[in-house]
Amino acid sequence: MRKIIFLITDLDLGGSPLVVRRLACGLAASGTWQPTVVSLATPGVVGRWLRRDGVQVVGLHARGPRDGAVLRRWLEVLQVVEPDVVMSVLIHANVIAALGSGFGPQCRYFQSIHTLAENPAWHWHAQSLIAGQCAAVIAPSRFILQRIASYGGVSPGVVIPNGIDVECFAKAPPIKATLRPWPADALVVGYVGRFDPVKRLPLLLQAAAALIHAHEAGCRPLHVALVGYGEQEAYLRNLAAELGIAPRVHFTGVTSTPQHWYKAMDVLCMPSLAEGFGLNMVEAMAAGTPVLAFDTPAVREVVTHCRTGWLVDPARTSALAQGLAVLLKDNSFRGELGAMAAKETARRFDAVQMVEQYQKIFGQT
Repeated sequence: MRKIIFLITDLDLGGSPLVVRRLACGLAASGTWQPTVVSLATPGVVGRWLRRDGVQVVGLHARGPRDGAVLRRWLEVLQVVEPDVVMSVLIHANVIAALGSGFGPQCRYFQSIHTLAENPAWHWHAQSLIAGQCAAVIAPSRFILQRIASYGGVSPGVVIPNGIDVECFAKAPPIKATLRPWPADALVVGYVGRFDPVKRLPLLLQAAAALIHAHEAGCRPLHVALVGYGEQEAYLRNLAAELGIAPRVHFTGVTSTPQHWYKAMDVLCMPSLAEGFGLNMVEAMAAGTPVLAFDTPAVREVVTHCRTGWLVDPARTSALAQGLAVLLKDNSFRGELGAMAAKETARRFDAVQMVEQYQKIFGQT
């Protein structure tokens, strides 16, 4: 049995922690790997789910990015586990792994980045400096590797698209009608994930408000479902009130079963420009829910305009409302996009394929 440690910045709800969860569980199920997941912070929501899955989880309880003691605690974990492979995920974890690589037991190191957020710029400078201290940098999009290279980073790069349990999302029933906070005749545009500034969720509320006040959604009332939690929740609640749409905006809280919420949405909206992949887009597509997003290079690798979703000009924020109007007005078109998206997701983004690709990389000598 080979041992692997996944070191990640945090295990709060988000795309990267969920990918780590699927990887750890998939490797454990293979019978050849014993995974341990280590969070620089507390175990978090996803850490609790991992423990429920039977995966060992360790929290290093860093008090912030400048907590120097976290390196000592990380080295202690390395000495106890003695892994064959360490895969660090996100910049803070990559830095800690790189700093400790010369002091812990001998093993193979891999780094991973899942975002294209331009700021803070020091993240990219730091990643470029440490990229050469690992066997390979693994990313879900080639554009992430290109960004690292543009800052001078040199390392073997491997693209492995993130994967999900496609069947789980495809076959899940919608959330029960009694648990939905909106009326039965509503058209629902939703978002699933963290409420972080980088996700640009105010643009979703502004787009919905424009359609609601202009009665552009047709005869059915338009509602917004925000599934998740995060630092911007209070701000988003206040903004919904300022826009005069608070009764139409529903905060459902965190969920361990997002597949049921996707099935109850008519459109999944992702206003971010910083997505290196966009796991929630793939989850929605697997559920047969069409995606509305800005047309960025990394998003374009996941969503094909007018075939598996609807992409709009990132230079015009008003384009989000226009795209939403297009999708909400045509039920049959939404159905066609959703059906094609589900087929494409099953072909390209299944978790089994992802785990197999990682196993191949980790197993190389």
